[in-house]
Amino acid sequence: MNNVENVVERHYWKAVICLVILILAGAGFWGVRRFAPAMFLGKPDLIAVPNDEHPQNRTTEDRLPNQPELLNINTATVEELQTLPNIGEATAQRIIDYRTQRGNFASVDALQDVKGIGAKTVEKLRPFVDAK
Repeated sequence: MNNVENVVERHYWKAVICLVILILAGAGFWGVRRFAPAMFLGKPDLIAVPNDEHPQNRTTEDRLPNQPELLNINTATVEELQTLPNIGEATAQRIIDYRTQRGNFASVDALQDVKGIGAKTVEKLRPFVDAK
């Protein structure tokens, strides 16, 4: 009987170690998915990057060759919107729904009319987006 108990205990600890590894791997995957969602889009050209210089004062010829365009909130897809800071799948869908129901956004500040987006979020989004 002692031999059976040893076998059961050994398998018990193997199962515990396996579960711990799975939990750690899942937590790591969740962290990457939550804080670096662009890695899962498969399109590196859609990653939103802040643009310090306002594009209204610059023509296409004046732009630097590697300077990214701002994300247009009036034409962006759900996947593109999710690359923005503090914008998850649900908020991105609310932006699309709002735009579909009420028309294009007149300015970046108009994002505050979308449920779940306040003044602080708009200020965080301002370097990444445009409403042209």
